[in-house]
Amino acid sequence: MRTFTKALVAASAAGLLTFSGASAYASDQTDFDNYWLSCQSGNNFKFKLYYNSNNKGAYADFGYAVGNFDSVYTGQGYKPMKFCNTGAAGSLQNVKNNAASAHNAHTSYGACVYYNSWFNGAKDSLPPATPVPTSKNLVNTYNDNASFQWC
Repeated sequence: MRTFTKALVAASAAGLLTFSGASAYASDQTDFDNYWLSCQSGNNFKFKLYYNSNNKGAYADFGYAVGNFDSVYTGQGYKPMKFCNTGAAGSLQNVKNNAASAHNAHTSYGACVYYNSWFNGAKDSLPPATPVPTSKNLVNTYNDNASFQWC
């Protein structure tokens, strides 16, 4: 076992090992998908943040983790994630520090909204949607939210 461990360390140090697993953090591609598909009907995303309490006002859909709502890759640089232009309160406002409620329709994963960027600080959690989707007014991150991930 020691020989294997030494060989593994040596190969790693020489740059011979690569890992193809997905990053735990949002990537440019998932940012891009969230940014451009968030407001498209039929997008199949399972998590929504709402501008107002009780799932009212403008919304933004998410299918992937977002490490920083204020800096999302668009394919042409980085911009803030915005609520959809629904004509309701909050339309086209930045999502960061403006969400008051959330809805999780994913049956396998819970959803966590964080106070700070990159999934840090206080959080609000919504359990998986079994047997029905879950909604709640945000408490710990009410109008103070900076990131989201499945948890």
